[in-house]
Amino acid sequence: MQDIIRIATELYIAVQFQPLMLINRRKHPLRLEPRDKRSKSGAVSLRPEEMCPDSLRVGIFSESFAPVRNGVTTSLDTLVKGLRTSGHRVWVCAPAHEAVGAAPETNVLRFPSFVTAYNRGYPLAYPFYPRLALSTHFNRLRLDVVHTHSPFVLGLTGAKMAITRGTPLVSTYHTLYSQYTHYLPVVPESMSQGFLDVYLPWYYNRCSHVFCPSRVTMASLKRIGVEAPIAVVPTGVPIPTSSAVSLERRKATRQRHNWRMDQKVLLYAGRLAEEKNVPLLLHAMVQILKSVPNATLAIIGDGPEREALELLATQLLPEKVVQFLGSIPREEMDAHYCAADLFCFASGSETQGLVAGEARAAGLPCILVNQGGAPETFVDGEDALLAEPANAQSFAEKALAILGNDDRYQSMRQHAHRRARLFTPELMIAQVIELYEQVRTMPPPVRSLVPPLDNNGKEAYWNIFSQHWPGG
Repeated sequence: MQDIIRIATELYIAVQFQPLMLINRRKHPLRLEPRDKRSKSGAVSLRPEEMCPDSLRVGIFSESFAPVRNGVTTSLDTLVKGLRTSGHRVWVCAPAHEAVGAAPETNVLRFPSFVTAYNRGYPLAYPFYPRLALSTHFNRLRLDVVHTHSPFVLGLTGAKMAITRGTPLVSTYHTLYSQYTHYLPVVPESMSQGFLDVYLPWYYNRCSHVFCPSRVTMASLKRIGVEAPIAVVPTGVPIPTSSAVSLERRKATRQRHNWRMDQKVLLYAGRLAEEKNVPLLLHAMVQILKSVPNATLAIIGDGPEREALELLATQLLPEKVVQFLGSIPREEMDAHYCAADLFCFASGSETQGLVAGEARAAGLPCILVNQGGAPETFVDGEDALLAEPANAQSFAEKALAILGNDDRYQSMRQHAHRRARLFTPELMIAQVIELYEQVRTMPPPVRSLVPPLDNNGKEAYWNIFSQHWPGG
C-alpha cells in the first residue's frame, strides 16, 4: 500500500507538469564527501564540523534551495548554516538549477530537473530519478537523521530512504499547500484539494516528528488528521550589524532611489504573486495619500503578477508614487529596511512571513493583516499593528496611526529591536538539534499503512477524497 501511494504521487506530479516542462539539461556532478583542504604548508585544514567527534550527520531533502529565493530557501539556508556552525555534518539533496553552474557544490547533491511554463524560476526534480540515483549511495552518508522539507518528489525520496533503512525521519511543513492549488494545471482544483487532504496526513504520519513554523500550520495539519508529534519552531532571523542599518546606509539607500529624507517610505518585499495580496497595498495607498501626500510605496520582488500590478498602480495612483524595484540581493535588504519608515505586508496565506521578521530585526515597525502565520511572532501595538484581512481601509488606518505619531513610531522601533532578539537563528538551531537528539532515541512511528475505516466500513481517506471529486 505504501509503495502504491508513493508511486501514484510521483505519477500525479509527472502528469501535472509533463506537458509544460522545459528541460534543464545542465549536468551537476555529485560530490558525496567534502575533499580535504590543504594549506600552503601542506597541512590538512579541517572545518569545525569535521573536528567534532559527536557531530550529527543530517540529510536534507528539499524542492527549494539556493539560488531559488523564497521563504523555504531562506529557512533552509538558516538551518544548514546553523547546523554546520554548531559542528554538524549536513548533506542537501535538491533539484538542479541552471544558475548554479557546473562547479561541484560541497555536500549538495543536485538531481536532473525541469521547470514549467507557469513557474520558470522553480525547478522540480524528475519523479523517480532521485530514488534510483541515491539507492546505491545513501548508506555511504551514514545519516543520523533525514529531514525533508516538502512531501513531494525529493521529500518522498528522503522518506523512502529513511524508512526502509531505519533512519529517523523528521519533516518541516513550510507551505499551506491547499492555498496554492491554483498553480497546478490540467487537474481541477477540487481534485488537487482532495488529493492533498488524503496524501498530506499519510506522509506526515510516517515521520517521527514534524516541525511547523507557526501555530497556523500546526493547526492545518491536525485538522486533516496528522497525529505525529509537532513542534512549532519559527525560522530564526539574524540581527543585522549596526553598520548595516546605520544612518549613513539609510541616507545612501534613499539617495539611490531618489527618496527625500523627509519623505515617508512604505516598503513591501516578497514575491509578486496572487497569494501575496499586493493589490490591497495599492488600494490602501489611495487612502494614505490623502493624509500623507509625500508618501511612496516601494515594492521589492518579482513574480508572475508584476505586469498586472504595474497596470493597477497606474490606474489607482499618481505617477511615481509606487516604485517597482525588482529583486534585490538579501545582503542589500537590511539597508532597504532601515531606509524605509514602515513595512507593509498584506498576505494572509503565510506560514510565518520571514520578510516581516527581517524588517523587525532592522528596527522597522510593520503593518500586517491579522490572518495566517505572519503575525504570530508579533505583538499588536508593540512591534506591529494588525489590520483586518481583505480591508484596505483598515490597513491604511493602521499605517496612518504610526506615520502620524512620532512618539508611537519611536516606541515601536524600540519594541521591534527588543522582540527580534527572541527569534534568532541560534535559538532556532538549539531547538532543532534538541529534537534531532530526541528522535534518534525514539522507535519509528508504528502506524497502519491501510486507511482507517469509518462506521460504515468504508475507508475514511476515500471519503475525504470523494468530497472534492467532481460529482463525488
